[in-house]
Amino acid sequence: MNASRESLTTAADGDEIQLAAAGDHAKGEFRCADCGYAITVCRELSPCAMCGCETWQASLWRPFGRALETSPH
Repeated sequence: MNASRESLTTAADGDEIQLAAAGDHAKGEFRCADCGYAITVCRELSPCAMCGCETWQASLWRPFGRALETSPH
């Protein structure tokens, strides 16, 4: 991501959220800041395909997250 367009904001629960804008080069998982639509990219971010919003929230990288959610305890 371009450092000049990258920003941090604070969520209602006090966690810091990294935001990116359409046009930034990014790699990873992102969610639309308006509708929550999720994408995985390794290129320039485009506007959200669902609502057109140009702000993306970086998701935490959890390589085994889905496996842990479905495994028996």
